[in-house]
Parts: sequence; C-alpha cells; structure tokens
Amino acid sequence: MTHFQKLVFASVFSFSVTATASAQVVVQNGGAARDCYVSTKTGNPGRIGAIETCRTALSEFLPTKDLAATHVNLGVLLMRKGDYAESQEQYAKAIRLRPTLAEAHINHAASLIYTANYSAAVTSIDKAIELGTDKMPEALYNRAVANDRLENYKGAYSDLKQALRLRPDWEPALALLSGYQVTTRAKS
Repeated sequence: MTHFQKLVFASVFSFSVTATASAQVVVQNGGAARDCYVSTKTGNPGRIGAIETCRTALSEFLPTKDLAATHVNLGVLLMRKGDYAESQEQYAKAIRLRPTLAEAHINHAASLIYTANYSAAVTSIDKAIELGTDKMPEALYNRAVANDRLENYKGAYSDLKQALRLRPDWEPALALLSGYQVTTRAKS
C-alpha cells in the first residue's frame, strides 16, 4: 500500500474567549461620521462619547456608502464595549444598505463569535471572502477562531497559515497558531 500521510490537527486552546479582528470602514465625508471613523480607527474601546458621535452621524444626511460605513464603525465600538447584540444590529443595518460591504460581514462574524454562534460566523465570513476585501487577514483569522470552536481544526489551521502568508509576523495569528500541534502518521 502506498504511504499516505495524514495531518492531524489538535487545538490546545483552553481559554474561553479569543479576541477577534475587526475592520473599520473609511468615511469620505467630514463631520460626525468622520469623527466616528477616526474613533474606531484609533482603537477607541467604545467610550460613550465616541458611541454618541456615531449615533449623531447616523441622524445626519449621509450618502448610502457613508451611512453603511458609520453603522459598521458604530458596531465596532459597541463590540469593543461588549454590547454584541447591538453591534450585530448595526452590522445588519449596514449589510441591508450595502450587501457587498465585506467589512460589515467580517465584523458581523466577529460579533457572532463573541456570542458563540460559530456556524453563523463562518457563513458571514465566507460571504466576506467571496466578496473580496482588503481585510482578508482579519477575515481568515476570524474564520479560524470560529472553525476552532467548531472543532474544524484543519480548517482553522489552514486559515491561520493563509492569513500569515498575507501578513507575515502578524502577532494575533501567530499566537493562535502556536496553540496547534501538527503531527503526521502513516495511513494503513
């Protein structure tokens, strides 16, 4: 019999919550929508003032593109604050406005991971990947987290390796990857 080798993947993650990667969306216009974007981009952890700025922006007239982006950015701030249900609502609004906005799907998936809805997260990430995105490492990382929780270790490992090909030395992916052991064994 020919010698086949089978990769066996084992996750050794024992922690309960893995950080996800988020993707803010650029706003072209100024005003509160731009301030909301800047708060998100600079790592605001979801402070009340930043969230209120985003809510103010949503009450202003914005082109559809910026309106959807602001829903995503507000969702990111809410997710950082730990308000996953409301963040999911914001991402759903963004997706209704712009179904092809991959970043909305990536962030929606991240919020689903935080609420342990891993299968739905994979579906959302798959959509983002299908659409194409500049945030592909984030999409792959989030899918790896969801796949790990679904015990699809081979898929998770593959996504992490691909994310690192796109962004070598990316610390979150390296840290997650370090929790895997790859062994080979001959198939009999």
